[in-house]
Formats: sequence, structure tokens, C-alpha cells
Amino acid sequence: MKISRELKAEAMKEKGKRNSLVPLSFLVLVFFWTLFLLKGIKPEELPFGYSSLLYQYPVMNAILIPLMVSVTASRICDMEVKGDTMKILFTLEKRGHFFDCKFLMGMKYLFIFFIGQTALIPVFGKLFGFTQKLPLKQLPLFFISSLSVGTALLLLQEILSLFSHNQILPLIVGLAGSFLGLFSLFFPENIMRLVLWGYFAVFSTTGMNWDKTTRISTYYEIPFPVFTFFLFLIFCAAAFLLCRTLIQKKEV
Repeated sequence: MKISRELKAEAMKEKGKRNSLVPLSFLVLVFFWTLFLLKGIKPEELPFGYSSLLYQYPVMNAILIPLMVSVTASRICDMEVKGDTMKILFTLEKRGHFFDCKFLMGMKYLFIFFIGQTALIPVFGKLFGFTQKLPLKQLPLFFISSLSVGTALLLLQEILSLFSHNQILPLIVGLAGSFLGLFSLFFPENIMRLVLWGYFAVFSTTGMNWDKTTRISTYYEIPFPVFTFFLFLIFCAAAFLLCRTLIQKKEV
């Protein structure tokens, strides 16, 4: 199929750029960040070990993923932008296929990161001896929801990268998204849902209560917002079609 040939060509363009180092580097950052959080864990906190990670990781993702996605999208798209080769490419392949390939390349790196991050949860449970039973139901929900939010951010960053002659602007948007994602966690829920970068926390399945007097944190399970997630998937599909249309109408 032609699209498979175009994907192979896209992979060849990325050869030697070592783009996979971006998600792997952020995974290393998450690993050491988690070590820092768990190094002082108390025996009475071990029964809530997995819940603490499922609470902390959406917060980490709201900070780290916008920046990671902006760097990834910029590296995937910079060859066509810097080389000003879109006009030539659009005579050789369909514009829609061009965007599809860029999107699939970006999704590959998102899969690498989120599979690795999800795998870290049971790994840290073994390393620190969590006594809590591994919440197998929450792990796939964490992975799927995180990947979905990452996909929406990828669409935004790739379209910015493809329309920007200077990749500083998309990187600034990614950095601003990290701050917005963090600060949105302190907003009321209705306002937080207006911030795309804060949806990592919107889909979190774990909440926390902190007792000021005892200084003990307790965690509880939050029902997964199925309807909100369904609407978010529709939003992602609409965003993909919009970005694809913008590429098809782009002047080169």
C-alpha cells in the first residue's frame, strides 16, 4: 500500500535523528522523580503505595508531557519546515497522507513513553515493597486516558510546528502548556475542564485527603468519568480531521 511506503519514507527521514531519546529521557526523569518521592516512604504508607503513584503521575504528566510533545513534534516536522520542502513533497504524496504519517510517527513516541510509565508502577511496587494489591483495573485506565490526552496535545503541537517557520513558537506553547497544566490543578473542576493540558488530572482515578494534624495522606478511588472521556475522544477525532483539513488547504 502507498501509505506504508510513505511511512517507510518518513521513518528513513528520522533515521539518525534519535527521536526516541526524547520519550526515553523523559522516562528517566519520571524514574528519578519517583525515586525522590518514594525515598522517604514510611511503613504505614506502603498499603497505599500504588494509589500514591496513580495520584502523582497525572500531576507529573500535566507538567512534563506538554514539553515532551512539543519537542517531539518539532523534531518530527523540522525537516520539511527548515528545508522548505513541503511544496515538493505535496507533488509526490497526498497532503492527507503526509499529515497521517507525521501523526503516526508522533504516536509511536507517545506509546513508548506511556507504556514505560505504566510499567514503572508495578516496578516501583516491587522495589519498595508495597503491601497494597496492584490495582489492575486502574492501570489500563491510566494508560488509555494519558495516551488520549497526549494525542490531543500532539495534534496541537504538530499543526503548530508545520505552520511555524520558526520552531520556537511551538516550544513556547509547550512550555506554557506545562505551566497551565500545573496551575489548572488548583482551579475548580468546571474551570479545569476548559484547560486541555489539565485533562491528565481530569481522568485521574485516584484522589487524596491530607490530614493537617496527623500529616497522613489517605487515598481513595474515583470513578472513571466515562461520559467525559467519550466526549474527549470525539474532540480528538474532530481535532484530527481539522488539522488534516488545515494541511490540505495550506499554501506552500
